Amino acid sequence: MSVQAMPGTNPHPLRAEVRALLQAAMAVFTFTVVIGILNGTDLVDFDRKRILAHVHGGTLGWITMSVFAASLWLFGQGELTPGMRRAARGLTVFAIGALPVFAFTFAFTYGEARPIIGSFALAAIIGFFAWVTIRARGMTLSVVHIGFLAAVATSVAGGVLGVLLATKIATGREVLPDGGADAHPATMVVGFLIPVGMALAEWCFHWEKLKPAGRGGFLQIALPFLGGMLLMVSLLLDATAIAPLAAWPSFRAVNWAVPSMARYAAAASIGILFNILLLNYLAGRYAGDFDNVPTGNLLALDHTMFIGVLTNAIFGLLFAAVPARLRERTPLAGQAIFFGMNVGLLGFVAGLLFEVTLLKRIFTPIMGVAILASLALHTYWLWEARRATEGIGTVPSPSPLAATD
Repeated sequence: MSVQAMPGTNPHPLRAEVRALLQAAMAVFTFTVVIGILNGTDLVDFDRKRILAHVHGGTLGWITMSVFAASLWLFGQGELTPGMRRAARGLTVFAIGALPVFAFTFAFTYGEARPIIGSFALAAIIGFFAWVTIRARGMTLSVVHIGFLAAVATSVAGGVLGVLLATKIATGREVLPDGGADAHPATMVVGFLIPVGMALAEWCFHWEKLKPAGRGGFLQIALPFLGGMLLMVSLLLDATAIAPLAAWPSFRAVNWAVPSMARYAAAASIGILFNILLLNYLAGRYAGDFDNVPTGNLLALDHTMFIGVLTNAIFGLLFAAVPARLRERTPLAGQAIFFGMNVGLLGFVAGLLFEVTLLKRIFTPIMGVAILASLALHTYWLWEARRATEGIGTVPSPSPLAATD
C-alpha cells in the first residue's frame, strides 16, 4: 500500500469517525483549558481531585482521542473490509464514551469507580492498538506510521499501570511496586507523548507524500519508545532512570509569518527538543529521582509537552481537517491563535521555571484564551465542512475526506 498521506480525490472511508473523535477531543479540552486558566491565574485554588481531572482531561480526552483520530486517518486509507470498518466505528463510539468519563471521574473520587471505569478506557486503548496493528500489516511504513505504532503500544502499557495504580489507591492492595506512581506518568511522557509528537509533526512537515522509514527514521522513534520502556522498568524496580535523546528534522524552510501545517510542526519540534533537554537535565541534576524535582520544573516539563508539542501538532492536524476556504475567512484569527498560544506558553513556562508568579498570571490567560478560540473556530469549521458535504483536509491536495457522508 502506498504511504502517501492524503492525496487523491477519493473520500476517506472513516471520515465521519475521524471528525467525531476530533470534535469530542476538542470538547473535553475546553474543560481542561478553563480549569487551567482559573488555576494558573490563581483565581481558584482547586483541590487535587480537580487538578487530576484537568491533567487526565488533557491526556486522555484531548491527546489520546486525537491520536485515535489520527490513527484512523493514517491507517484507514485504502480498502477496508466491512469488519474493519465496523470495528473502527464501534471503537470510536466506545472511546468517545469511555475516555472522557474516566477523565472526569478523577474530579469526584479516589474509590473503586476509578479503576472500574479505567478498565473500559484501557479496553478502548487496546482495541485501537489491535486495529492499527492489523492495518499495518502489508503497509510500507513511514516514520509517521512507526511513531503511531510505538505510541499506541506504549499507551497500552501506560494504561495498564494507570488502572493498577487506581486499584492500589482505591483498595490499598499492593498490586504495584512502590515506584508505580512514578512509572505511569514517566512511561506516558517518554514512550507515548514523545513518539506521537514526533509522528504528528513529521506528518505535518511531509503531508503530501510520506516516504518509507529509513534507519535514521526508525531510530528516531525506537529510541524514545525503548527509553520509555526502560524508564518504566527502572522506576518500577526503583533503579536509576535513563532518559532518551532524539533528533529532529530541519525546519529552516518554514515561513513563520504564513499559517501552515509546517509552522505548527516546527513549533512542536522546538517543544520536543526543549522537553528532551530539560528532561535530561532534571534527570542528571537530581540523579534520576524525580521526587526531588521542584514542582514548578515538573509543571514546565509537562506543559511544554502537552501544549508546546502535542497541542501544536494536533492543531496542525486540524489545519488539514478544515477546508482552506473556511480558514481563509479569518486570517487574523489564525495568526492571533498561533502566536497567542505559543508566546503565552513561553511566558508561562518561564514563570514556572524561575518561580515568577507574575509571569504565570499574565501569560496563562493569553495561552488559554488562544487555545479556547482555536477550539471554538475549529469546531465551527468542522461542522460547516460537514454541513457543506466537505471533509477533512484540503491541504495541500484535494481532501480524501471531502465527500458526502
